[in-house]
Amino acid sequence: MTRLPMAILAVAALGLTACGEGASQKAQGGDKYAGLDTAIRTWHGEIKAGDDQCKGKAEGEQCRAFEVACKGEREVAPAEAAKGMEAKVAVAMGWEGWDAARSEYRPATAVAEFQKVSGEWRRLPTGPVNLSTCVAS
Repeated sequence: MTRLPMAILAVAALGLTACGEGASQKAQGGDKYAGLDTAIRTWHGEIKAGDDQCKGKAEGEQCRAFEVACKGEREVAPAEAAKGMEAKVAVAMGWEGWDAARSEYRPATAVAEFQKVSGEWRRLPTGPVNLSTCVAS
């Protein structure tokens, strides 16, 4: 083997080692958004089970086309951080709900603020947001 391929292999090995370290840090809790996707999926399930346009509907009339419209980080105030808050994220979700009176699907949305406190995500209702920035409107 010539020196050039050996050098390329050495650089590639170093790059893989660095990637492995980053993944290890995230697995150890270095990612302040760890668990947010799970919290959003739980919210999605709660909407399907509890929203009037979704619950108890016949086949073909259930809510559909769920989509996270935006996610926007919100600033954690020093007083909130002192109480264990690690992150705040506004999330808007849209879907289509069955309108029996019109016999058609109609758009629906909900907005929530997810707060990570002491490693656990909790969801609070919040006001409307601009869907292109996820900032309160």
